[in-house]
Amino acid sequence: MTAQNKMAPEEIGNLHVEENAAGEVTLESKLDRIRLHKTSKLQHQKQLSVILDAVEQTLKEQNTELSPSAYVIALLSLLNQAFSDDEIKNPELASSVVYLLDTVLPHAPPQLLISKFASILVYISPSLTHADASPALIRSAIGCLESILIAQDTAAWRKPASELGPRKALNGIMSLALDERPKVRKRAQEGIANVLSHPPAGPSPVHPAVVSCTESTLRSIDDLYAAFRSDGQKRKAQSGGAPRPAEKRLIFALQLTRSIAGGEGGWPAANVEALCHVLLTISRSAEEYLVTASMDVFQALFSSMAESADEDNKLDAAKFEKIASSILDLRPSESDQHLAPSWLAILAQCFQAYSDIDEIKTFNKLPELFETVAEFMQAGLPENVVTSAAQCLIALATTCIPVDALVAQPLAKSTKQTLAAIAATANSFLSVKYQTVWRDVFTILTALFDAFGFVADPYLIDILVTVGELRTGGEFEGRAEADEVIGAAIRALGPEKVLAILPLNLESPGPGKPGRAFLLPLLRDNIRNATLGHYVTEMAPLGDRLYQKVESLGGDSERTVQVKIYETLVEQIWALLPRYCDLPLDLRDSFTQPFAEALANVLYQRVELRQVVCKSLRVLVESNKLYVEGAIDGQNPFLEARLSKEEAGRNLEYLGGMASKFLAVLFNVFNQTVSEHRVFILDTINSFLSITSAEDIKGTFQKVVSLLTPALEKSASKKKDTGANPTGKFSVPPVSHTMMDLAVAMVPYLPISLYGELSKIFMATIQNPDSQLQKRGYRIITRMAQSEDGAEFLVANIDSLEGVIAGASEKVTPPSRGARMSALIDVVRILPSSDLHFIPVILPEAVIGTKEVNEKTREAAYNLLVAMGDKMAGGGSVAISKVPNMDAGAADVEASIDEFFTMVSAGLAGATPHMISASITALSRLLYQYKSILNASVIEELVATIDLFLTSKNREIVKAALGFVKVIVTSLPKEFVEPKLATLVPNLLEWAHEHHARFKLKVKHLLERLVRRFGVEAMEKVFPEADKKLLTNIRKTKERAARKKEAEGAEDAEEEEEGKQQRKQKKFLSEFEEAIYGSDSDSEYVESDDEETRQARKAARAKTSVGGRKKKGETYIVDDDDDPLDLLDKKTLARISSTKPTAAASGAARKSRMSKVRVSEASGKMLVDDEEANKKAIDPDAAVVQKLAASAAEANPVNAYLDAVKNGPVRGQRNKLKYKNKRGREEEESDEERAAPKPRRRAKF
Repeated sequence: MTAQNKMAPEEIGNLHVEENAAGEVTLESKLDRIRLHKTSKLQHQKQLSVILDAVEQTLKEQNTELSPSAYVIALLSLLNQAFSDDEIKNPELASSVVYLLDTVLPHAPPQLLISKFASILVYISPSLTHADASPALIRSAIGCLESILIAQDTAAWRKPASELGPRKALNGIMSLALDERPKVRKRAQEGIANVLSHPPAGPSPVHPAVVSCTESTLRSIDDLYAAFRSDGQKRKAQSGGAPRPAEKRLIFALQLTRSIAGGEGGWPAANVEALCHVLLTISRSAEEYLVTASMDVFQALFSSMAESADEDNKLDAAKFEKIASSILDLRPSESDQHLAPSWLAILAQCFQAYSDIDEIKTFNKLPELFETVAEFMQAGLPENVVTSAAQCLIALATTCIPVDALVAQPLAKSTKQTLAAIAATANSFLSVKYQTVWRDVFTILTALFDAFGFVADPYLIDILVTVGELRTGGEFEGRAEADEVIGAAIRALGPEKVLAILPLNLESPGPGKPGRAFLLPLLRDNIRNATLGHYVTEMAPLGDRLYQKVESLGGDSERTVQVKIYETLVEQIWALLPRYCDLPLDLRDSFTQPFAEALANVLYQRVELRQVVCKSLRVLVESNKLYVEGAIDGQNPFLEARLSKEEAGRNLEYLGGMASKFLAVLFNVFNQTVSEHRVFILDTINSFLSITSAEDIKGTFQKVVSLLTPALEKSASKKKDTGANPTGKFSVPPVSHTMMDLAVAMVPYLPISLYGELSKIFMATIQNPDSQLQKRGYRIITRMAQSEDGAEFLVANIDSLEGVIAGASEKVTPPSRGARMSALIDVVRILPSSDLHFIPVILPEAVIGTKEVNEKTREAAYNLLVAMGDKMAGGGSVAISKVPNMDAGAADVEASIDEFFTMVSAGLAGATPHMISASITALSRLLYQYKSILNASVIEELVATIDLFLTSKNREIVKAALGFVKVIVTSLPKEFVEPKLATLVPNLLEWAHEHHARFKLKVKHLLERLVRRFGVEAMEKVFPEADKKLLTNIRKTKERAARKKEAEGAEDAEEEEEGKQQRKQKKFLSEFEEAIYGSDSDSEYVESDDEETRQARKAARAKTSVGGRKKKGETYIVDDDDDPLDLLDKKTLARISSTKPTAAASGAARKSRMSKVRVSEASGKMLVDDEEANKKAIDPDAAVVQKLAASAAEANPVNAYLDAVKNGPVRGQRNKLKYKNKRGREEEESDEERAAPKPRRRAKF
């Protein structure tokens, strides 16, 4: 095959870009949106589409690729017809062409824009300067200039502004930045900021024109402010409070300054002082609009400086200190709800930027700042002022308290004084003076605890005491905010200190000793790097004492509620253990042998606590491993100051010494646990295996093998005699399964000397007829391939491995195919280039796997095909003579992706439709993957062959062929697909009227995609006359959707696209399945649009809508006078309905219901004799069911749900809801009808 037949990657990938353009800004997606306006009723939109179509037709006639460069050249030639010297000859044509240029230029190559700079600037200039130019034309022209200026290199920017160059063009945009027209002004300001944010490639990260632009802007502000002041008397004489012309232009200049300062390039440091001086001068003005505009500039300036990582572009500390002091002097009135929020935001950002320059001086100023801002927190002030003040203090606490100063031991005297002053101000917030704004105060206190860290003791202790007393009070309304403060205190101080101040008092609460059970969830969520000894000495004994109370009260039926409370408290206490085990500071001192034995006893004796104990042990190991490996470096400086990596390494060594004992315990517990609850135990085993010594692992593995070998023999004999042993998720698996699980878990940690024994286990299990053992056997290969030593062993024994895997193909059971596919993927990836003959051996298995019902197995088959394709594309030779059933004298074949496609295509000659269908599906997946490197002739042959399969009479084959066609439509370039439409479309339409297997809908989806790509005109040429009605329907549907999208607006359309993307991500496992099975169309093919059909659809809609519109999202609560509604009761869910409730029942019916009510003499409770209520709900927790059986029999909300399901709607034909009228039907039926009920058609879901 010659090189001329190769397809360029960019050509192949054109449509792929278009298909993925839902959330991306690409040229193709922009042009597609313009093409949709061809039938628009708005003239300017229609003209855009017409001009674009004319340009594309011209390029196609010239055999020119539709590239950005071609579009630019063609559109520039059209500018001659729209402009003449400095005049606009055709305004409509000029607006359309310049708009299209604005769309295309950002995607054009920089070299083209550099070479065409002068001609583009000459053409565009009239659009900017002509008096008759429309605002839309000017905005498009600004966009064009922005694109070409971004593309210019450093040499072009060296030209002075007097010459025809980038600086002159930029000055033209600068002149429009103060334009009276809002949209023009905004577009110019954004364009300038964008240009300055993209400096040309070079050693300097600063744009060459930024200094001249900022100086020019500052001069404009000075001149405009002087003019504004000189015009003061005239301005005072005018009525009204709106800004006057001079003031407006000054505000426009400040907006331009804000755009430049807030851009990525920021304001140059050399001009920051001058800018701040001008802004401070304006801020002292009495004009509210000017002050607000200057505040906005300050905010953008300091925000950009705080985010900037360029050290050379930072201001001198002394100069910045003067600026910060001047901003403090601009303090507005506390009650000014317009200026105060802006000033507070500027204050926070100013000192954040100042902290990056000199953090110590900023830190020392915090007490003064806190006192100043605190005055804006007083009660009675506007809400937005109080909120802004709170956010300002939070920002100051978060960004201006240096962690290095806090972790330094001992603390400096100045640091102590500053912390004490900040704490005093914070403590004053809890006075009556600030009571009405306590919710904002609590957010400040939360930030302070997080900022202080462990240094919060003793400075913030008084705050914790006060908040704890407030939270314990029964009538306090800010409980959620108080919990946030206490949680932050737990993170900072640790649980030991917090519980010393706020004890739990769970065993004997009383006067003066309030119970604080609410602290347990807070402790669970907020403990960080605590001392494990506190749990060992305090929390674990407390949990044991409470558990003893549960056992002592277990037989007392009158104290069921109390027992349940104690059980909940015990669970919450044990739930704290994983948090205590997350990098504890005293692991070696607290995790002693007695405590380890206590945890082992819990694992054996208390099944309900196994998960939390296993999680704790796993966290104990993994957290120290991650810390040693540097996974959390720099994320927690408070932790790094108290626990070093060396200390964490010694912790791992200490745990490694106990690992063998824990493994023995975990192995025994694993053997006694049902399959459903084994995962967390196996994860814990893996964690301990990772820190176990090689000798201990070797000894443990030998014990596992000694138990596994006889178990395998016993399993094989049982299989022969009695057949498969049924095992479920809630039963304990046989010993062979358990030992295999443990052996597979140990594979990555085994020494090389044991790999031989592991290979014997592998060969024995994959030959075993037990599917579960086969699964585990193949997982041995997968686990070995994940380690470096295991992969080397597999490569060294690849010949024997290939023989064993190939020989076991006939004994594979359906449940183990997924595991076998995964193992084959790993084998193919490590396959040497000399053993590529193994690929055709396993290729039929991979092809057939694409038709598996199990989704994971099917995905594994796809991945196996791709892995084989990658290996064949890597080169080598395939020894055909080594392939079974092939001629021993066959010559070797050179490995390539084309040859691999030839191998897969051999399945098209299969003897069964299932094999042919699988081969087509496999080819679809491979074409989707390798379309960019596949020879054009191969694709031509494939498309021609599959086109013939569309005419097959077998539906299974046609279904796969439709999937292949969809890959062609969505993945190959237009130039390749368009010539095939003449045969492709008629063959597709053969199945357009076939309802079976949803072919009708699939074909319509394909045709809709073809219409979107090639247009209605191109499809009309290849559409048979008998099916033109379908094309008309597609066109109308498309136009209707376009009109609806325009009506809804861009924002709603974006939300809808995001929703579609989320639904697609949840529905499909891979991009390929999304391309095959996904569709942008939810409509159905309507064969006729006659009056009768339209009237029928209208009548159907009227039944389910009110006033012709369908109401969505309405819910109702069924009210019952006999049972008051309790929103806190879980049974309330049974009274929530999506349909409007019917009228209340009649008095007779109500009396009938009341006749079933009786009063229990033993308990005094009202009981209802209802058969449905007496049905027991299935509860997985048998112990809870026994304890709560009496109450569950009296009232069971599950029955209401079951009734709703039984009597609720079902989906019938066309996915419509149908409601069961069971009660009415039973009332109307006679006794004879009830004896012989009528057969009903089952609803299809």
